[in-house]
Amino acid sequence: MNRLELLQRIPLFAALSADQIASFADRFRAETFAADTFIFLEGDPADRLWVVQDGQVKIIKHSADGLENILEVILPGEMFGGAGILFPVHPATAVAMTETATLSLERESYLQLARQFPDIALRIIAILGERLRAAMKMRAMATDRVDIRVADILLKLCDKVGEKTDQGVKINLPLSRQDLADMTGTTIETAIRIMSKFRKEGLVLTELGGYVVVTDCDRM
Repeated sequence: MNRLELLQRIPLFAALSADQIASFADRFRAETFAADTFIFLEGDPADRLWVVQDGQVKIIKHSADGLENILEVILPGEMFGGAGILFPVHPATAVAMTETATLSLERESYLQLARQFPDIALRIIAILGERLRAAMKMRAMATDRVDIRVADILLKLCDKVGEKTDQGVKINLPLSRQDLADMTGTTIETAIRIMSKFRKEGLVLTELGGYVVVTDCDRM
């Protein structure tokens, strides 16, 4: 997929014509990050808007006891780092989950586009609002039982990257038990125990490569 095709897929630019997007497409910088590489750290200057071209990026925060909590998984065609329009520094850390290709835009160019195209500014507000609601829900989940938190994360991923199959809904994102533990703020041992319980109850299947199939979303 070329740069213009990717930018046309991004919800942030959904209201713009191909010619309008082409007028600023060359301002984006292309980069590649190896798996497990930090793209930016919490507290770094929020000087760019990022878009995933290929691969996956996780947005994380660390708890006081050092546990990694995954706030969001960013997939191809999605943006991240957009909070830089509101904050001088990044409120969380971005890490490449796999080898990842990105496009990024300097903050000033990002702000210029928001001024030039009001639809972009409105979409930024909507996207940041959705991310804020997700973060608030994640924080509220911290008081739930761990099995409820794991079920909630699996259902969220089904909605975001799920594909209906004969067996149920396949989450098209490789998930290690460590990933599930990080997403739900628990230990890997607890994540393994809960997934084993879900398998015995006929709620999930696991496939080679770390893929999870939720066999019954209603019961989950």
